[in-house]
Amino acid sequence: MGLLDWVRAADDAELLERYAGRLADAAGAELDRDALAAGRAIATVNDALTRRLIAKAESELGPPPCPYAWLALGSQGRREQSLLTDQDHALAYAPDAAAAPQVGEYFAALGDRVTEALRRAGFPYCPGGYMAKNWHRSMLDWQATFHAWIDRPSSQGVVEAEVFLDYRRVHGDLGLRPIDGIVRSAANRPRFLILMARAAVTFRPPLRFGRIHGRELDLKTGGLAPIVLLARLYVLAGGTAATHTPDRLEAAAHTGHVSAEGAARLTKAYRVLTHLRLQSQLREVAGGRPATNVVRLNELTGQQRSELTEALHAVREHQQATELRFHTETVS
Repeated sequence: MGLLDWVRAADDAELLERYAGRLADAAGAELDRDALAAGRAIATVNDALTRRLIAKAESELGPPPCPYAWLALGSQGRREQSLLTDQDHALAYAPDAAAAPQVGEYFAALGDRVTEALRRAGFPYCPGGYMAKNWHRSMLDWQATFHAWIDRPSSQGVVEAEVFLDYRRVHGDLGLRPIDGIVRSAANRPRFLILMARAAVTFRPPLRFGRIHGRELDLKTGGLAPIVLLARLYVLAGGTAATHTPDRLEAAAHTGHVSAEGAARLTKAYRVLTHLRLQSQLREVAGGRPATNVVRLNELTGQQRSELTEALHAVREHQQATELRFHTETVS
């Protein structure tokens, strides 16, 4: 039985107990083909699990009182998942139902039940609390929130926006066009883009004298996160709607916000870093250790160390170009 079929058919106890192990096995098989495809495959199965858990919660709580959407955020929203994934999600419900107190109570309970079930399946709580049990609001409230982030940006608002700008509907019938339009308006909000650019250059690859500094490297903060942030910035500046990081880089090349060569170089770097992270996580899980984002350089081949170094140089060079282009020193 394939993993998706198993997720749909397994009994509740087996599903939550064995999910993490079954997912790691499937990811290992997928990694042999393509690291980015493995990330998309993991996201697809996680989506199926989420829908299964939502359906169970609805069966316990009763039918939802109005149309709604369960939103995947962060890496799940981008379909770029690894084995070390905490929870990032939210709920939006129909604006005309917001005044009824029982509506908010229903979706608070739905968010709480699904969040807890995901924890039992192996997904830690989001340290920042960006989960549906906390973030459930009407579409009108979401529109006001997105307007505040983009039209009246602040440093703290950008931190929140970075999580929510990768939203994707996983379940439900509520349309997302109202916030889609607000996000596209970011192309005409210079201060917001400058703050996003400053965030994109915050995480610096650990390079010293052209070489990787240290014996181990956090692949997320040292390479993957900067590429995600740069790609998001470029696609927002171009007013386009792609969410997958390589797709964003391709779209940015079409709008002229990065050169075709630069987009290709960052995409290659993203692929190298994604492969090394998932490979390292599978090695950790196989050894009975928890999955992390850290790779030990002595566990890499000479070719892998060379590819990693090249990837980090690509990230740093694009960060430097972004600092100059967006004048990141001009905002506080």
